[in-house]
Amino acid sequence: MEVICEWVGIAEEDRPHWREAGATIAAGAGPQFAAAIPGIIRGAQRAVARRRTELTDTAPATGPTDLLTDLIRAQDEDGDRLTDTEMVTLIWHIVLAGQSPTPLVANAVDALLAHPGQLAALRADPSLLPGAVEELTRWAGPTLLSIPRYASEDTDLHGVRIPKGAAVTALVAAANRDPRAFPAPDRLDVRRPAPATPHLGFGHGPHFCLGASVARVQTEAALAAVVRRFPRLARAGDARRALDPGTWRLESLPVRL
Repeated sequence: MEVICEWVGIAEEDRPHWREAGATIAAGAGPQFAAAIPGIIRGAQRAVARRRTELTDTAPATGPTDLLTDLIRAQDEDGDRLTDTEMVTLIWHIVLAGQSPTPLVANAVDALLAHPGQLAALRADPSLLPGAVEELTRWAGPTLLSIPRYASEDTDLHGVRIPKGAAVTALVAAANRDPRAFPAPDRLDVRRPAPATPHLGFGHGPHFCLGASVARVQTEAALAAVVRRFPRLARAGDARRALDPGTWRLESLPVRL
């Protein structure tokens, strides 16, 4: 959350609230998750108003450089490009999606502990880490399902009749284990060559994750630190997975350092 706040341009004094909301979001679905969203929206509204006031009082050449500033200036240059509602929505979506590295890092550590040969390969050659992040996102990424899309007309998909208005959800986890795209897809391989068809852990097309590059850097940095700092890392019990039908994440992962 600290990375997201720095990137967006959230004031230091407001960050404790954002960190609390981020922890609630990272914990997954439920009443607390739903209750956190209005608070994040109000926080985004306050952040936009504060930054707009600061930009009014500050010369452009000496002002801050962050996402809030860029969005406000884009709106000032061309008001039709971005409404206040769109700006606030974009910011809270960034905050919401920005928690993805939390379960991804935990899933990755769990997967590496279950495959000691792969963990040993990363210890022996840290240059494998960028590719390992892609492989771990494919193999143990937190996103299981896409959000529903709705058929705009009656259609037939691989012999299944889908009526107009019906919801269709893609199984991202199944696509990431498709043997037509990934040879031996159930095998975790941190040396796997970049496939012709990339994984869908960050989505695809116009819905591709806007923070994918940040998530990749954060995950790589976290795994590099774990590998470097804890050479005797080992399980101290079984991982416990959350009962969340849409996200693959852990509630706990006991380890010995």
